[in-house]
Amino acid sequence: MGQIAMDKTAFLIRLETIENLPTLPIIVQQIQRLIASPSSNMGQIAAVITKDQAIASRVIRLINSAFYGMGGKVTSIQQAIVLLGLNTVKNLVTGVSVVKMFEDAGVASIFDRQKFWMHTFACALGSRAIAREIHAAEPEDFFLAGLLHDIGILVLDQFFHGEFIGVLQCAVGDKTDYTKAEQNILGITHQEIGEYVAQKWKIPELLVHSIRHHHNPATTDSACAGSIVAIAAVHVADIAAFNRGLDLGYKNGVKPYHTAAMRSIGISESRVNELFDGVEKEVKTVAAEWGV
Repeated sequence: MGQIAMDKTAFLIRLETIENLPTLPIIVQQIQRLIASPSSNMGQIAAVITKDQAIASRVIRLINSAFYGMGGKVTSIQQAIVLLGLNTVKNLVTGVSVVKMFEDAGVASIFDRQKFWMHTFACALGSRAIAREIHAAEPEDFFLAGLLHDIGILVLDQFFHGEFIGVLQCAVGDKTDYTKAEQNILGITHQEIGEYVAQKWKIPELLVHSIRHHHNPATTDSACAGSIVAIAAVHVADIAAFNRGLDLGYKNGVKPYHTAAMRSIGISESRVNELFDGVEKEVKTVAAEWGV
């Protein structure tokens, strides 16, 4: 199982030829364009979101849940933007769109989707908790970065299912680190696959960088300078979730935090553990509120 079945270039060529590779809904693309335009206004953005009733209603339901604590006060997207801010609503629309895109795409297998989503939401909540702790300007950006960090795994499960099962069998059966098993079997990692898809989606660079570097926060280049803290927060949240058993079902031992990541967020390991006491208490509720 340790022999490389293909190389990175060959895998990316296969990925490029997938005709039904998930694309971000038109609504998200339109919002991104409107936000980038100096002539757009809140009403135009709200109107675009409202056109997609499935996403709009889910966003409003989430805003009124305990997750944001609006207690049923929000009845429209425009009202949500006024109360929570455009960035939070934009991130919610993006997050809801991605979760909706993959929620029914699983193939019956040894891959436990429920464990995947528990880990994902633990990472998202943990990233946001760290952002709030260090007074980051936009904690919701950190939440979304955590929510999207493992999308490469979903792409593998959906479009390369046979090889993906081989990776899982290698990780579980041979007690190999999951990312090393990916490298051995595929010649590429889920971070690189996630980065490829995220770039296709044209989502903000902070999200792309967090997807690509959450396992190796010290290998970033100058292009990632503005994303270093978010990458570090997602890395620390990912490891904290893993070490508490909120993993994907292939846990092999306890993982250490990367020194560079801990230095970037500037808080102690004991404080991270305290923050994750709260994450553990709310993760199941939040995942259920998001519909997974």
